[in-house]
Amino acid sequence: MEPAPNSTPTPTCKHTPPCPPADAPDHGAALVTAFVPGQGYALLCNGVLRLEDTGEVLPDGQVVPPYLIPAGGSPGSRQPAGHA
Repeated sequence: MEPAPNSTPTPTCKHTPPCPPADAPDHGAALVTAFVPGQGYALLCNGVLRLEDTGEVLPDGQVVPPYLIPAGGSPGSRQPAGHA
């Protein structure tokens, strides 16, 4: 039997409360463990690589495309790039 989604603890997360795993919808809420502005990325505690253009690469290699925040919107109202 496979574990339920989002039930697997993040192996690199050593703090409490633990960060959401990379496969959780809120995976972007994980803490930044390394920030490299010259290269344009940040590594999150759950292994997600957040890119400067708002795209992401998950630990399994899956790519999350960049998104745009609509004018007057908030980060919670994000839209995929190119869909204004």
